[in-house]
Amino acid sequence: AYLRPETAGGIFLNFKNILDTSRVKIPFGIAQIGKAFRNEINPKDFIFRTREFEQMELEYFVKPGEDEKYFQEWVDARFAWYESIGLKNIKKREQSKQERAHYSKATVDIEYEFPFGLPGQGSKEIEGIANRGDFDLQAHQKYSGQDLSYFDPETKEKFIPYVIEPSAGADRIALAVLCDA
Repeated sequence: AYLRPETAGGIFLNFKNILDTSRVKIPFGIAQIGKAFRNEINPKDFIFRTREFEQMELEYFVKPGEDEKYFQEWVDARFAWYESIGLKNIKKREQSKQERAHYSKATVDIEYEFPFGLPGQGSKEIEGIANRGDFDLQAHQKYSGQDLSYFDPETKEKFIPYVIEPSAGADRIALAVLCDA
């Protein structure tokens, strides 16, 4: 049996179909929510390490060179959204190079200080925002043999878009909202 570890894979697989059938212009995003599955089960971590969970992801495609600007905009917008729904015990934490995924140019976690666990250890990630560069589309292009570049009709440039990815756990957000209610 195959259980998908991320919801993003389907988005990257459908990228070319969306380019070919829609009139999208860079920057644009494709969002998806659905079940994701992991093998990192740890009962002591409650909903933070379960076999299956509801994941919400957005792949936001941008022009190379503009990725850092859009990355910061997404970090700020997502943090502001959490504040707007009333979460008080949140913070932004930039991941170090050692803890980031190999493809990530930058990753910021939005963490919530849950009222359980050891003192000072209740802070858990509820969302991660990553600047994935062009890793995913380059990899899909390499192994599929399909041209996944974007042609900008205004500038006449052809390029592989960079991707900004806000990725959140629906269960974690719901628990944080309940804790602050």
